[in-house]
Order: sequence, then C-alpha cells, then structure tokens
Amino acid sequence: MNNIKKHEIMKAHIDMVHSKHKKPATANKFLIFFSQAYNIAIDLELKGITENPARNIKPFIENNERQRFLTKREAKKLIIAVNQSLNPHLKYIVPLLILTGARRGEVLKAQWSHFNFTHMIWTIPISKSGKKRTIPITDEVKEILDSIPNNSKYLFPSSVTGKPQTNIFHAWDYARKRAGLKDVRMHDLRHSFASVLVNSGRSLYEVQQLLGHSNMKMTQRYAHLNNESLMKAASCAGKLLS
Repeated sequence: MNNIKKHEIMKAHIDMVHSKHKKPATANKFLIFFSQAYNIAIDLELKGITENPARNIKPFIENNERQRFLTKREAKKLIIAVNQSLNPHLKYIVPLLILTGARRGEVLKAQWSHFNFTHMIWTIPISKSGKKRTIPITDEVKEILDSIPNNSKYLFPSSVTGKPQTNIFHAWDYARKRAGLKDVRMHDLRHSFASVLVNSGRSLYEVQQLLGHSNMKMTQRYAHLNNESLMKAASCAGKLLS
C-alpha cells in the first residue's frame, strides 16, 4: 500500500469514467474504498503507512438521478400483468412494493414474525442503513398480507431451498414488458410511492420516515411534483394581482 502514489489513484479514478465508461458515482465509490482502506491501515498503525494518498482527490460531480414514476393508469396495467405471472409470488410482491415504499430486498426477506397485526406495524430488523425501521400496515397492505399463503416463516420462500426467494428478475421483466412498461425498474415503485405521498400534500419529513432515509437530502431525490401540483403552487402568486 505504501508504494501507491496519489497520481496513480487519480489516474485510475479518471480512467474509470473516460476509458472504462463507468458512471461518475461508480468511480467515486472507488475513491471512497481506497480512502477508507488507508484510514484503517493508519488506525492500525501498519508499518510504512502514515498518509492517505486518496485523501483530497476531487470526486466527479454525480448526476445519476433517474426519475421514473408510475401513473395511476400504468400502475393498473402493471398489476394486471403481475397477476398473470407464472411466478406465484410476484402478484403479492409488486403491490407490496407500491403500497409500502419498501426496498425489493426488504420485501423478499420479510418474515411473518416481523409483522405485528395488533399494532399494525411491519418491523424491518436491518435496513440498508443498518438500523431497524418500521412501516405502517395500512388496510390495503393488510388485505394483501391476508391473501399470501402462510406455510413458511418467510412470506416468499423458494420452492427449492425454503429460504427467501431471490431470483424474480425474469418474472418481473416479462410482466413489465407485457404491461408496456419495459423502462420501469423495480426500484421505481419506491420512487412512485414517494411521489404519490408528496403530491398528496404529505411532508418530506413524513416521506423520509416512511422510506427510512437517514437524511432529508436522499428523500428529496424522490420528491417529484407533478404538473398539477406545480400549477396549484404557482397559482398562489395570482393573489398578488387579485
């Protein structure tokens, strides 16, 4: 590690974007990895390592945000398609993603013991942030949960291993194309959840709590306002001339 020079890390960082055509965010994660590795080495007082050559290297400006939100009509078409899927779990998984804003992995790994039907709370033991978080069980979510066969400790067990099902891409890909929504990613269902809440007048703080974000900046990426909402907001200026 003490043979690696700062200019070599800078070159590798630049080459990832310009030569290997990676996204800026991917190249920046490379920098973060190197910097953390050196910080750990310094903390452990490894012989010969006293400086972090990745420190103060300017990261690329990231512009990887991709905004895709389902309309009500698109959501209905998608539900029709997943209901016709050969994967018996997809018709439950997709509606749960839409109605809860949960991440794909959180839904797939869900266990029945995580659901408290007395207090109507779904507890996710370990989220992406590494912390526990809870999601309210609405009437619509409860209706879906009641329709899922309860024959395993997991909601969606693999018929082969008995463990949580993981390979649902092909079933999802077929369903979204059948619905004419081939550009919609599964994560866009989470985007759509946040968008509907914001356009219904819910605060960003409420959306942040429901999505389990550690800071408001992440939530703002999902806070899409449709043209109708923007029109209503802009119309307020008319009070100045009325």
